[in-house]
Amino acid sequence: MDAALASWTGVSTNAPIPVRALGFPNRDRFDDETERLRRAVREGATLTEVETARVLFLSELAFGSDLFGAGVEFQLVSPMRDAEAVTILRSLQRKLFTRAGAKALFEPELYAPE
Repeated sequence: MDAALASWTGVSTNAPIPVRALGFPNRDRFDDETERLRRAVREGATLTEVETARVLFLSELAFGSDLFGAGVEFQLVSPMRDAEAVTILRSLQRKLFTRAGAKALFEPELYAPE
């Protein structure tokens, strides 16, 4: 997961990520939040439903999407090969996905102007 989140400050830096779709007003806020989430995950902090959903979504994009994430270049930021990465991604999906988390990503107040 750390490699997936780290890719957003490396390989995926120039990816046209859906910053607004995740509830951020701009790339700087996205970068700050991604780094905060990365630290929280490393430290084993308890995450909210929205934070957990964002971590999962960003991991999914980093692992698998060439359009929005690191995709085929994921191996540049991770020692994992594709087969291992997919196995880990499926494990993360089973552990982190909740309907409440997915729904929380679409709460209107998340997208309120600042």
